[in-house]
Amino acid sequence: MQREALKRQKGVCASCGEPIKDIGEKGQDQHRFGERAEGHHLIPHKSPMNGPIRKENCVVLCRACHMNAHQGGYWRDTSIYNDILPLPMAERIARIAALYPHYNG
Repeated sequence: MQREALKRQKGVCASCGEPIKDIGEKGQDQHRFGERAEGHHLIPHKSPMNGPIRKENCVVLCRACHMNAHQGGYWRDTSIYNDILPLPMAERIARIAALYPHYNG
């Protein structure tokens, strides 16, 4: 799924646009800043958000961008999603995906 997302993103970080050659530590030595690339769920898959585990709900990010997506590493805080909770899942995903300039490459 992460490789499919990276292909959709045309091989760049969904947030900053930095080229990503491979996911995880395998691509770290080829990243301009030496960062690994990580998968990120647009809508967290754990309760109460229950985001689906599929390509549309996934982006690949540089480590720094991934930390930023989680408010500096505060992984459990899902309060930033409260305003979209009433929406259907497809709309939730679309709203968050729109925040990533390289979601579609």
